[in-house]
Amino acid sequence: MPKPQSQVLVCVNERGPDSEKPCCAARDGLSVYQAFKDLVRARGLRDEVLVTRTGCLKHCSRGVTVVVWPGNLWFAGVTLGDVPEILERSALAGEAVERLAMPPGPWE
Repeated sequence: MPKPQSQVLVCVNERGPDSEKPCCAARDGLSVYQAFKDLVRARGLRDEVLVTRTGCLKHCSRGVTVVVWPGNLWFAGVTLGDVPEILERSALAGEAVERLAMPPGPWE
């Protein structure tokens, strides 16, 4: 596999039922991750875009959290319906999707 032009990080962190913090797993993070993987595969982009699931990205209350490198593009509240737009505009074109941009504020 050649070096990809971009990497998509998807938080799939899961917290226990007694946790006071929310988590991306409870917001369908694994399905968002799988949707990125499936779309990259279907479009023949496996050499261009690497999709990686991660642990906590420290924005628990804003999940599902997705980060696209290069560009350091952080996205909040990502759903399955957002996956094609993030892939096209951010992972392939290097542009931010402003409506999903991580709002300023402290890390959790």
